[in-house]
Amino acid sequence: MEVLDFVKNLENDDELFDMEYDKLGDFYNLRHYDKVHGYIKEHKGLIVLLNELKSRLSETFPTGKFDLILNTDFEYPDWSFVVLYVKVDDYTFDNGVMEDIKKLSFDFIPLRRKLNVLPDLAIWLHYMIGD
Repeated sequence: MEVLDFVKNLENDDELFDMEYDKLGDFYNLRHYDKVHGYIKEHKGLIVLLNELKSRLSETFPTGKFDLILNTDFEYPDWSFVVLYVKVDDYTFDNGVMEDIKKLSFDFIPLRRKLNVLPDLAIWLHYMIGD
């Protein structure tokens, strides 16, 4: 199914949306479950993007963990976006992880544009301490 057709299905079927959102929790830690759910419900293309990112994240960061949170600027509360925290170990942290994140972000720009979610997701590094 074409990605934009799938987004239309998500827009027209709340049950499908909730099921697909819950499936994200099989891979991502949904730290702000309700807040992220509400934001993604307004930007349904993010489900497609996050699903597409899974295999690349697993390949690029095989020992990584991945959290989704909603980031809201307290000075501008209308300006929110989902943050994908890439949590890595010492070795990965010290050996080019930022280049990997930049490449990953760059490679997904065409899909993000197609889904109209370019400003809705940030990928940030998070050092994994005892996780």
